[in-house]
Order: sequence, then structure tokens, then C-alpha cells
Amino acid sequence: MGTQQIILVIGASVLIGVLIFTINNYFLRNSSFEIYNEACLTGAALGQSMIDRILTEQFDEKSIGKNFTTPDSLTAVGSLGPEAGETTVSSYDDVDDYKSYIKYDTMAVFGVFKTRVDVNYAQKFNPDVISNVRTFTKRIDVFVTNAYIGDTLKFSYAVTY
Repeated sequence: MGTQQIILVIGASVLIGVLIFTINNYFLRNSSFEIYNEACLTGAALGQSMIDRILTEQFDEKSIGKNFTTPDSLTAVGSLGPEAGETTVSSYDDVDDYKSYIKYDTMAVFGVFKTRVDVNYAQKFNPDVISNVRTFTKRIDVFVTNAYIGDTLKFSYAVTY
């Protein structure tokens, strides 16, 4: 074999190595993107499931079986959260009982998902703004985190009386 043939073989080997490295890198990047997307979809399902669960509850502890025309009779802003005796989620009976609720779900593929809930009164015509006074609108914020997502997924829902 001559010098030219050896150089061609070496050059071809380098080109094949670069091609294999590029293809492998492409598949690894796509695989990471797929894992991220699946983790986000799982987190979104957990967040929506939490909102759905909260929406099955009454608007306010003080509104169960009663009708109000002014929000002054509702739970005070500083008292939002579970009432005395409501120590487990199965005993929650109104929306604001979920304030500061945290749930951990362990999945076989993605590990632990942390779901945290915050509930506040919100302005009637602008539910993105939290109200410091009682209103007939409560905003539910659900935050889901997971190591594969890397960021926090946030879901918000306004519920009215």
C-alpha cells in the first residue's frame, strides 16, 4: 500500500468517525428533548388533576349551604387554609383549605414530582391580581416541580362564588 492510499484510508476513517459522532449526538439530543417533553406532560397532568380536585369543593367554609350578597361574611384573608380539625386532604371541604398544600408523587420514570398549591382572594375583573380584602373570586395557583423539568410549571385558575 502506498502513502496516498494510507492517507485516503486515514481521511475516510476520520470522516466516518465525525459522521458517527454527529449522528450519535443528534439522537442523544432528541432523546433528552423527548424526556423533557414527557416530564412536562406528566407535570401538566398532575397540576390539572390538582385543580380538578380543588374545584370539587365548596367555594368557602362559611358559604356551605348559605347564600351571601357581600363577601364580608366569607373567610378572612389571613385565615385562608384548612380549618381546625382539617388535618388531611380527605377532610378538606372548601377551596381555600388547599392553601399551602403540598403533595409528592413518585413516578417510575421521572422520580418525584412536587405539587404545591396557593389560594388567595383575587380582584373580580382582574383575577391575576391578588386582593388583600375578601372578594367573591379566589385564585388557585398550582406549582409543579421535577428534576427533569428543571423549572416550575405554574397553573392558575380563578373560581367565583
